[in-house]
Amino acid sequence: MDAAARRGHVAALFDQLAAGYDQGGVPWFIPIGARLVELTRPRPGDRAIDIGSGRGAASFALLEAVGPRGHVSAVDLSPAMVERLRAEAADRGITHLEVQVGEASPDRLAAASFDVGTASLVLFFDPEPERTFARWLSLLRPGGRIGLSTFGPTDAAWTAAEAVLLRYAPPALLDARTSGRVGPFASTTSMSALFHRAGALEVDSHDEPLEVVLPDALAWRSWTMTLGLRQLWEAVPPGDLPDVLNDVETALEADRGDDGLLHLTQQVRYTTGSAP
Repeated sequence: MDAAARRGHVAALFDQLAAGYDQGGVPWFIPIGARLVELTRPRPGDRAIDIGSGRGAASFALLEAVGPRGHVSAVDLSPAMVERLRAEAADRGITHLEVQVGEASPDRLAAASFDVGTASLVLFFDPEPERTFARWLSLLRPGGRIGLSTFGPTDAAWTAAEAVLLRYAPPALLDARTSGRVGPFASTTSMSALFHRAGALEVDSHDEPLEVVLPDALAWRSWTMTLGLRQLWEAVPPGDLPDVLNDVETALEADRGDDGLLHLTQQVRYTTGSAP
């Protein structure tokens, strides 16, 4: 599958996910997006771009940061995600947000035209991450700031639960659990190196923990069905599902706290830099 076809596959996946995306009642993309924006340091009046915006977890945080004198462009490969974001912006009465379908590249957007760029939990879906990041960096004015969030490790119980599903992973799956934890996404050091190879300056990459609290394995399944992990659940043959749920429950039990709830920890990796 060539790069264009793989991007088309990603767009189709998120078209499918859009209606329920991150609607599982668990604080997840919104706190990650907000923290990414905070670390990228937008200023009032800035012109910003949110790449792979989804339903706007980082876009709305950017809008608040740049204020009414600023402007935010949100770009996503998925038409369904774009429509959801447009509808939410309209409901909020927001007028300084431009939303469009497509890739964030100098072929479509003017080079050196943004002060700030964010891309939250998206680059690991791209089949050419180094080339794509370099193109994103070219969209920033000299000294402009860019921030990416990716995933670091999960705790041992969470990792074991995902391993149950990964037994059913389709070939060439583009996801945080496959392409998102190898190559440039393997560590803070490799993420910093990706930024440096593209020419970014003032690079920082570090992990921060994010806790997810759930009652049981069924709640974990219900929540992860609103995320990209849904494609792994859907790969499980119906006849195998009871055994899979049992194995997931066994794995997650190690994270049960004294309050009777599961306390799962994901390390979120934030990498920031500036354009030369």
